[in-house]
Parts: sequence; C-alpha cells; structure tokens
Amino acid sequence: MQNFLARERAGSLAGKRILFFSVRYFGYEQQIMAELRARGAEVDYLPDRPFNTPLMTAITRYSRAAVMRFADRFYRRKLAEFGNRQYDLVFVVNGQTLSNGLLKEMRARMPSARFLFYIWDSMRNKPKAQEILPFFDECVTFDPDAAQRYGMRLLPLFFAPGFEPSDGAPKYDLSFIGTAHSDRFHIISTINKGLAPDVPRFWYLFLQAPWVFYAQKAINPAFRNAKYDDFRYEPLPFPTVQQTFARSRAIVDMEHPHQTGLTMRTFEAIGASKKLITTNSHIRDYDFYDPQNIHIIDRADPAIPEDFLKTPYRALPGVIQYKYSLPGWIDNVLENSL
Repeated sequence: MQNFLARERAGSLAGKRILFFSVRYFGYEQQIMAELRARGAEVDYLPDRPFNTPLMTAITRYSRAAVMRFADRFYRRKLAEFGNRQYDLVFVVNGQTLSNGLLKEMRARMPSARFLFYIWDSMRNKPKAQEILPFFDECVTFDPDAAQRYGMRLLPLFFAPGFEPSDGAPKYDLSFIGTAHSDRFHIISTINKGLAPDVPRFWYLFLQAPWVFYAQKAINPAFRNAKYDDFRYEPLPFPTVQQTFARSRAIVDMEHPHQTGLTMRTFEAIGASKKLITTNSHIRDYDFYDPQNIHIIDRADPAIPEDFLKTPYRALPGVIQYKYSLPGWIDNVLENSL
C-alpha cells in the first residue's frame, strides 16, 4: 500500500512553486520541504523566527514587537534575492515573525498565490497570531480549541520518516525526550519516584541554555526542587531521538497546559508503534485511540499501572498509520490549496 501511495504522490505537485515559511524545529521543516519536492514542487524557504539563539527566541516569545522591525528587514532582503518570482502557494507554519505589513506587501506582489497558514502551537501561547489570520485564504490548526474559537480547520500533526516499527527487545520501558517547559519537570519527577527501581527508563529534559534554568528556578514553582543536573542543555540529534524511540516500550508525553491539540510526540509514537503515556485526555476523541496502547495520566497525580507496560501494543490499520504520517499530513493540509 505504501509503495502504491508513493507512486500516486510522485509528481502530484509538478510545476507548482511554493514559498515556505516555517520555524526551525528539530529538522521538521526540512522533512516537509523534502516531501513537497519529492512531489515535484519547487520550494523556496524562509525561516520563521530567523533569529534562532535562545536569547532571541525568548525575546520573540515575550516581546515580539522588539524583533519585528529586524525580521521585516531580513524577509524583504531575502525576497529581493529571490527576484520577481511568482508562487502558486505561500505556505506559513506558525508565522511568529511575519508582520501585517509584510503580508500585505506579499499579497500585493503575488496576486495569484494562495496563502495557507498552519499553526502547531496553541493560539493561547501565540496570541499575536490572531492578527495575521485575515491575510490567509485558509487557516489550519492542530488545536481543537483554536479551531472552534477562530473558525480554523482542524488538522492534527504527523510523524516524520524514521519513526517506524522496529524489531528487537526494548532497552527502556519508558522514555521521555522534550523541552522542560511548564510543569514537565514536576510530572517526570513524580513518575520517576513512583517507578520500581528495576524499571528501565530514559529521561532527557532539555533547556535551551543554563540561564534558562536559573530563570525558571526563580519564576516557575514546578522548578522549586529542580537541580541544574536534572536537565540537558544540548538538543539530542534527531537520529538519537529516533533510536531511543525504537528502543522504548512506551513514550511519555505532556502537552503544554494551554493547548488541547496533540503533540508531535503522540504521532511519533504511532509511527514507531509504541505505547503512549500522556496527560492529554482529548486523545480519546481521535480515531487511533485504544486504551491498550494509550494510558492517560493526571498531571497532578501521574501514575502508571504495571499491567499497561506488560500488555503488547495493538497494531493500527495501515490507512490510519498513513493518515498520520508526513505524506498523509501533506495530502490533508494542501487539500484546498493546490
């Protein structure tokens, strides 16, 4: 089936020209571009949030206005380098540093292009995103709350190539890899204390820089008992993340408290055919939900029953597996655009 679908996708975007804006996020923007190009599209890329140091990321998150003038200058220079190129689609993922003025200029400059917006963060975390929605022909979100609140189309996230079922006995019963935002440290610490000593586990709580630890220690109650060595300050290489998934029986995941949408980790677990332990109760509303594969924990009192890890993973139908793959996501996100 997958080979047939690959043949169907090949050349489906032949002759189409796409201008793609996306945040840099563990190489997912590269994976999306690779899939678009595999279908025959010509893709020009510009980074959302082009100033990608930890300090500038924090400034952009908490004081977006402070960087917008510099972002506008960066984008205008890059667009000038592309020349007077016309596009069939302007595809924006997140759009945190795209200003109203720049989008207005782009719409005037590219009158025949369709403008498509997808946000894989909560609108409650990115409230300024509301301002740019009127500049797009279609707005899509991963978050059911935002879909209902702003009239956006709901489309869940995906898993990228490399998250496939693996052979061999797992090394870890549980693993978690992710940024230590909000209450994640508290939840992982609580889970860790509740596990028997002989349960193999792998925890990788990432912070962007040492100063972020000290800032969180000062302002975040969940960090009250945290120690510097509880965290890692370099992101794991993507192949290492994939290898850890392959060697885990179950993946632990926690969505941000301000979002209702399912995280990328959820779908990576689907791709790798791994059990999932999650704080997101909305997962019951999705067509892949199976209590034999997915256990929902309480953020305030996370507990994992022993028998959950002892029962086997129940394989999903191929059509569901494809639906939540990157190619399936591209099919769905572009269905009204090209």
